[in-house]
Amino acid sequence: MSVFTNITGIGIVDSYRQVNSVQASVQFMVRFLFCICLSLLITGCSQRPSYEDMQTHFEENQATFSMIAAVACEIGEESNANRLVIAPDSPKSEALLDLAGTLDVDSITYLEKNNKCTLSMPVYEYEDDGLHQQFAYRYNISSPREYSKKTHVYEQAKNAVRNGAKSQVAFDMKLARRWFFSFFYKDVS
Repeated sequence: MSVFTNITGIGIVDSYRQVNSVQASVQFMVRFLFCICLSLLITGCSQRPSYEDMQTHFEENQATFSMIAAVACEIGEESNANRLVIAPDSPKSEALLDLAGTLDVDSITYLEKNNKCTLSMPVYEYEDDGLHQQFAYRYNISSPREYSKKTHVYEQAKNAVRNGAKSQVAFDMKLARRWFFSFFYKDVS
């Protein structure tokens, strides 16, 4: 009888350990999934980049931006459209948008202007209380809007539009030959 009790006692202890181990694993998995969901939520809500962030990001990825421009212009020219928002409707455009996504580019708009390929690639857009702002990379624009480091400080631009002193503040900061960081903040109400 003592042998049976010892075997049963060991069996109960082992079963108890297995249940605790399973519970601990489930708790770990729940915590792990919660952390993943929380980090996705935090990174999914993109923050407004600074002007310096836009410049540095372009400098670090200039070769990739050049590849995007070459392929996007080719797709636009093949479409025979004057304006085209590039959609993932072919393997080539799908690969292009995947590559652009690695640079936080939300979309690519092709414009044919004066027989030249022009591209607009927003990386941040936000609208609140009738005010719209956009940070974008633009390629090959024909008439860039002048940028002044002194007068185009973000807070000054924002306050000028919010206070009604201006209906819009916009500029195109030259990054490289044909490449610009374009910013606008305007009242759309």
